Amino acid sequence: MPIVLVCLILVYAALAGFVWFHHKTRNDKPYPIKTELAILAPALLVHGIVLFLPVAQDRIVVMGFGYAVSLIVWLMLTMYWTGSFFYCLRGLQLLLYPCVVLSLLLGVLFPGNMSAYQISDWPFMLHIGTSLLAYGLFGIVTLLAVLILLLNHDLHKKRFSPLVSFLPPLLSLEKLMFQGMWAGFLLLTYSVVSGTFFTEDVFGQPVHFSHKTIFGIVSWLIYGGLLLKHSMTAWRGKKAAVWTIIGFLSLMLAYVGSKFVLQIILNR
Repeated sequence: MPIVLVCLILVYAALAGFVWFHHKTRNDKPYPIKTELAILAPALLVHGIVLFLPVAQDRIVVMGFGYAVSLIVWLMLTMYWTGSFFYCLRGLQLLLYPCVVLSLLLGVLFPGNMSAYQISDWPFMLHIGTSLLAYGLFGIVTLLAVLILLLNHDLHKKRFSPLVSFLPPLLSLEKLMFQGMWAGFLLLTYSVVSGTFFTEDVFGQPVHFSHKTIFGIVSWLIYGGLLLKHSMTAWRGKKAAVWTIIGFLSLMLAYVGSKFVLQIILNR
């Protein structure tokens, strides 16, 4: 399986180069999104088989650090591939593919302890599933927030750059960011509620406020506050983008960050 992952990393790196080349090349030809998606589709299929083959064979979910990282980036890529048929996501690839390559390299170098869970425990699996989907969505939302900050910077400099001509309009990016945030917030709400108040049903143990629970609640409050303020005052711009990134950092500390500390640094 590591050989397959190395091949996938090379494909994603090639896609990153493909996108950056077209981003830097100023011409009147439209970006070949169909070519990119056609290359991405088989890579996603192979990536998905690698991830879900153990589930189908042994009816378990492996949740080591490397596996969790690979699963989250796969979900992000799948959301991007699917969303590209309905929305203009041009520019997202500039950050998405490099992040995927770095994440998979991190997962290959630091696989972590291969803890496994039986998929027969449906309350637990539903909690894990919604949490991972929320991670994927907020990962996409965070990349959109970074693009908004970069585009804001270039527009305020009043200079023509390849980024300005390549990205969709600023208002379109902000609209996509908040739409994705709403979907992720609903998933995160279920994850936080099930993991905090119904922990005995989900995990088989009484409720306790660990660092994972605390950071999860903090990120939920940040995203909830962002959506509330946006709904009431149409708040947007750089501050909204910055708080979106802060919310994701808190979410990272809740799950992936805790796995990295426990499994890689502390070797537990």
